[in-house]
Amino acid sequence: MKKYGNEFKVGLFVLASIGVLIFITFRTGKVDIKKPGYFLYATFDEIAGLTKKAPVMLNGLEVGKVDDIIVSYDSDNTKITLKLWLPVQAKVREGAVISIKTLGLMGEKYIQIASHGGSFMKPESTVTGKPYMDLDALMEETEALTGEAKKLSASLNYTVTSNQDKVSSIIKNLESTSQNVEELTADLKNNPWKLLSKPKGR
Repeated sequence: MKKYGNEFKVGLFVLASIGVLIFITFRTGKVDIKKPGYFLYATFDEIAGLTKKAPVMLNGLEVGKVDDIIVSYDSDNTKITLKLWLPVQAKVREGAVISIKTLGLMGEKYIQIASHGGSFMKPESTVTGKPYMDLDALMEETEALTGEAKKLSASLNYTVTSNQDKVSSIIKNLESTSQNVEELTADLKNNPWKLLSKPKGR
């Protein structure tokens, strides 16, 4: 029986390790394979920590990636343009909404493209992205609305308390009026002829 030397065993182990490493690298997408594709551009005022290589999803299906992030300046604003790579089979329609979303508890950002109806966009088209709603900003707005609601409640409570006698009088009047209407309605049901009678002239 033929025996293999240590050099052969070491070489076999190295090749196996390289094969496993290549497999893991391709599985995790760390190596870019040139595939037929095209680029779209999406401009934002705020990208909330989105990074290059972030996933691009078309109607919830991961199809591409963020290829580059470009910062531009004009006289009034700072704009951030995302260069999105998409495979040729992933077609985006005119009027599509491009937005930044958060994936899972770790807060990983990705691009969501909601594409419904219309003709297809041409490669190299530029779209204005939907403004990103930061969770912190949303919480601040919620707290502000809660504060305003509390102030309104306190004001109404003070108004009712300080005018309690008037409110009670109004309620009593409404109850009395309601009772009179009920009595009149019952009387008319029992004596419908009263609707036809005319009051005597003086």
